[in-house]
Amino acid sequence: MNKYKGLKSFILTIVLLITLSLTIIKVSAATLKVNITASSNKIVVGNTVTYTVTVSSSELLGSIRYGFDYDSSKLTLVSGTLNAAPAFDGTKKSASYTFKFRAKASGTATVSFNIYEAIDWNFKNFSYNSKTTKTTTIITQAQLEASYSKNNYLSNLKVDGYTLSPAFNKETTSYSLTLENDVRSINVTGSKADSTASVSGLGQHTLAEGANKISILVTAQNGSTRTYVLNVTVKELTPIVAMVKNEEFNVVRKENLIEKPNSNFKETTIKINEEEVPAFVNDVTNTTLVGLKNKDGDIALYIYKDGNYTLYKEYVFDSMIITSISDKEAPEGYEKTTIKLDDDEIVAYKQINGDKDYYLITAVNVSTGEENLYQYNKKENTIQIYHNDSISKIEELEIQNRNSTYVIIALGTLLIITYVAILIANIRRNKRRKEYEKALKEKQAKANIVVEKPINDDNIEQKDEKIVKVNKEIEKKSKKDGKMEEDISNKSKKRKK
Repeated sequence: MNKYKGLKSFILTIVLLITLSLTIIKVSAATLKVNITASSNKIVVGNTVTYTVTVSSSELLGSIRYGFDYDSSKLTLVSGTLNAAPAFDGTKKSASYTFKFRAKASGTATVSFNIYEAIDWNFKNFSYNSKTTKTTTIITQAQLEASYSKNNYLSNLKVDGYTLSPAFNKETTSYSLTLENDVRSINVTGSKADSTASVSGLGQHTLAEGANKISILVTAQNGSTRTYVLNVTVKELTPIVAMVKNEEFNVVRKENLIEKPNSNFKETTIKINEEEVPAFVNDVTNTTLVGLKNKDGDIALYIYKDGNYTLYKEYVFDSMIITSISDKEAPEGYEKTTIKLDDDEIVAYKQINGDKDYYLITAVNVSTGEENLYQYNKKENTIQIYHNDSISKIEELEIQNRNSTYVIIALGTLLIITYVAILIANIRRNKRRKEYEKALKEKQAKANIVVEKPINDDNIEQKDEKIVKVNKEIEKKSKKDGKMEEDISNKSKKRKK
C-alpha cells in the first residue's frame, strides 16, 4: 500500500506542477487588440474619410510591425504611413495611427490593418489578431440628394393663449385668428415633423390694426418648402380708409409699425379724418409720409398731400438719396425708356446710339429738395447731376478713341501705299538696268570690247552715251573687216588669172 501511495503522491505532484505551469504561462501571455474607427461610415465621392487605428495591450508596448491595406479602386491615399515598424519607450500600452483617404468611386470600400509582429517591453510575443478590417459606404452626390428627406410638414402649430381656426392639420396651410383691438403681439409656436427640416417664422410677432399675415416656412432636407399662413385680424374701432388707384388701404395709427426712411425726415403727427396719426415730415422737400396697410397686412410709406396718397420710394447712392422719379419729355438726342432701379421699373432716357450703360433720370434730391436731371451709370450704380451743355467724360473719351483709331488706320493705309509704290519703282528700275546691261554685254561680245566700268545705279544715266560709243566702234571695226575681206578676195582673183 505504501508503495502505491508514494506513486500517487508523485503523480499528483507532477499534475500540480503542470497545472501551475500552465497557469503561469496563461497569466504571462500578453494580449494585443486592434480597433479601427472612421470619421464617417458613409461619404460622398470627392470627400475625404479618416481612419483611426488604435492598438492597445495588456502589457507595455515594445515594438510592432504593421501594414495598412485599402481598396485603391475606391480610395486615394491623402496622408498616412501604410507600412511601418514603430518602437516604443516602455511607457505606454496603446498607440494610434491615422490614415486619410479621398473617395473616388461609389461602392463599398474595405480597409484592413495587419500586424505582422508584436513584442512587449519584456521581449515577449503578444497574442493578437493579425488582421482587422473596416468598411465604408461611398455614394455619389446624386445618390446623397436622392436620400434626403422630403418631409416639409409641421407636426403642430399654435398661438399662445388663442385657438386657431380651423384646428391644426399638417395638410392645411391657412389658418385664421381674430383678436381684440388692444392686442399688440402674439407668440407663434410649432414643431417640425422631421428633424432634418428647418422652420422659420415662429416666435413673437407685432400686430397692426386690421389684417396681419404671418408666414411660417418649413424647408425639407431636400430643399422643398411648405408655407403655413396665419391670417390674424386685429379689430379696428374706426378704420381710416385710403383709396390708392382703386385699391383700399387702411391708415396706420400705431407709430411702432412704421419706420423713418432716413435722417432727412423727423417724426410728427398729422390729422386725417379728424384723427391724429403718426407721420414723418421733410421740411426741405415739404414731403409728408404716412403708413398705409393693404388687405394682406403689408405696410408701406406713402406721400400724403391734399388728401391724396402716392407710394414713396427712395434710391440710395454713395453721395445722395433721390426720390420722386418724374416722367417728362426726353432731352434732345435722347429717347424715353425704362430701367430697373432697386427692383423698380422707372422712367429713364437713353442717348440715341449712345453708351448702353448710361441713362438720364429726372428726380428730387431728398437733402436739397431740388429736382434735377441726373446721369445714372447702370454698370457702376452711380449717379451725378447731368449738364446738358456737355457730354460725359466717358462719351468724350470714346469719341477721342474712335477718332484716334480712324487716324491710325489712315496713316497705316498711306504707309502701305507708299511702300508698295516704292517697291514697284525699284522693281521697274532693276528690270531696266538688267535690260541695259544685257544689251551692253551683247554689243561687247560682238565687238570684243570690254567696258571698264559696269553700269549701275550711280552711272546708269551714262548708259546711252556708252552704248552709242560702242555701236560706233563696232561699226568702224565692221568696215575695216569688210575692207580686209575685199582685199583678200581681189588677191585671190588675181592669182587665178
